[in-house]
Amino acid sequence: MRKYEIVVRDLDLNVEEYLRPSLERQLTGTTKTDTEIHALPIPNKPIVIKLAVLVLRYYRKYRPTFIGNRCVFEPSCSHYSELAIRENGLLIGLWLTVKRLLRCRPGVGGLDLSCKKEESCNTRLNQ
Repeated sequence: MRKYEIVVRDLDLNVEEYLRPSLERQLTGTTKTDTEIHALPIPNKPIVIKLAVLVLRYYRKYRPTFIGNRCVFEPSCSHYSELAIRENGLLIGLWLTVKRLLRCRPGVGGLDLSCKKEESCNTRLNQ
C-alpha cells in the first residue's frame, strides 16, 4: 500500500462551529488554540504545575494511537487541562478537566476555554 501526503494551504469549508475543531484537527493535526497553548513556556514554579504540564506534554507526544486525535473541542482536552492547571492551580484545574471530560461526546464541541474568569484565558492566549 502506498501512502500519499496531501498539502493543503488554503481550503475554505463551510461547517458548523461545533464541527470545526475536530475537522481542523483531522486535516491539519492541530488547531490554532492548541498551538498557542503548546507554545507557552513550561513554568518553573510552582513545581507541581511544572510537573503537571510536563506530564500532559509527554502524554500528547506519546499517547496510544487508538486514542488518536479526535477531540471535538478547541482546545483539545489535554491542552484544556494544561491551560486550566496553569490558570487555576492544580486542584481546580484537575476539577475543571474532569468536568470537561464528562462533557466530551460526539455532537458536542466548539470553543471551550478552561478559565473560571474567561478574560484571563483570552488575555493569556491573545498576547
